Amino acid sequence: KERLRLLLAEHEPHLIRRRLYDFYDAAARADMEETTRLATTIDTWWPAVLVALTEDVTNARTEGFNRIIKQTKRVGCGFTNMDNYRRRIMTHIALTRGQRPAA
Repeated sequence: KERLRLLLAEHEPHLIRRRLYDFYDAAARADMEETTRLATTIDTWWPAVLVALTEDVTNARTEGFNRIIKQTKRVGCGFTNMDNYRRRIMTHIALTRGQRPAA
């Protein structure tokens, strides 16, 4: 776990490679099902993780809007008028925008 934390804290490509090697090495030495599964998951998602570490890019804004839309749909209990549904979503987005820190 700590090796993964060190890996995710890095931003320089050469240090990321070193930390990734250390993480895989520690996971292999632990010889536990959980660490093997974690290492496999990191390996599967590595291209996306690498972009997140080096480019400082995130999809948090999209996920936030998606959460607002799902919550509005849940509260609406089956909107039948699509225009009203769309207005309600845009209103919720406009209202919550002031609560978020500037990106």
